[in-house]
Amino acid sequence: MSNASPQITIIGAGITGAAAAYRLSQLGVAADVYETGSNAGGRMARSQLGEAVFDHGAQFFTTRGNEFRTLVEAAETEGATRVWTRGFGEAPDGYERWRGVPDMTALAAWLLAKSEARVYLESPVVDLGQLSASGIILTPPIPVSVSLARDSGLEPPSGLMGRLEAVQYKRTIAVLLVLKGSLRGMPADGGIQLSDDRDLAFITDNYQKGVSSRPALTIHLSNDASLDLWDQTDETIMNFAIARARSWVEVGDVVDQSITRWRYAGPVEVLPESSATWGQEPSLVIAGEAFNGPKVEGAFNSGIDAANRVAEILS
Repeated sequence: MSNASPQITIIGAGITGAAAAYRLSQLGVAADVYETGSNAGGRMARSQLGEAVFDHGAQFFTTRGNEFRTLVEAAETEGATRVWTRGFGEAPDGYERWRGVPDMTALAAWLLAKSEARVYLESPVVDLGQLSASGIILTPPIPVSVSLARDSGLEPPSGLMGRLEAVQYKRTIAVLLVLKGSLRGMPADGGIQLSDDRDLAFITDNYQKGVSSRPALTIHLSNDASLDLWDQTDETIMNFAIARARSWVEVGDVVDQSITRWRYAGPVEVLPESSATWGQEPSLVIAGEAFNGPKVEGAFNSGIDAANRVAEILS
């Protein structure tokens, strides 16, 4: 790790923040990374109930561009990623779906380990003005980042603010079930993607996927069902998810359970640029999956662009 005093602070240790830290390290610039949660990864998240472990955010990622593919393959050689499956359903399309090892947080953690960033987990930032940084990269969902900037007296200019405030997000509810016995009816790879189901989007057996040492089921409700049930009780949501999942697999006895509500599960539409900047001393860059391509690779590319921008501004 470099002994140089960081000039740049990154808010968020999801894939965007981790990519930014990684790129800054390549440019010889140290950074501090502050993360509210106890793990890196953002929505590439893990959860644990007893001995059962869950990927309960993003279930996989793809590699379309050469830069991201090269990086993911480098992570694979060090045991941080691997191909999970080459498609879902009776006629897989053959395109690689990657996963982190041992879980989906691994790629962000690997990027941060390769960087020279100092990472502070469980360290929420409530006032950007208290940071001793010449440049700040904001990577949480846009409404969270904008609110933090506004509360810190570092609000974006009106034109940019209007465009940022227009970005809308989908919601997703994740239901986590620890099962007494093995799950029956699940494909060998442990995943069912339900693109045409009104109520469910994805079902994963984390045991078959290789994440958990015991049967642990992640059920993602569809965006429509998540919105409909958002304010319902956990019991109502749980009963709904289990009943709908039993249309696809034999769930069996449930011994423990939990629910996660993802308010910002992904942008409805993305902004055309890869990141946006404003301000001086500090200069701010806002980035994330809502910029120039959603999903994991888009978030990675946005982090790389944010790092390049802030490094250029401060050079």
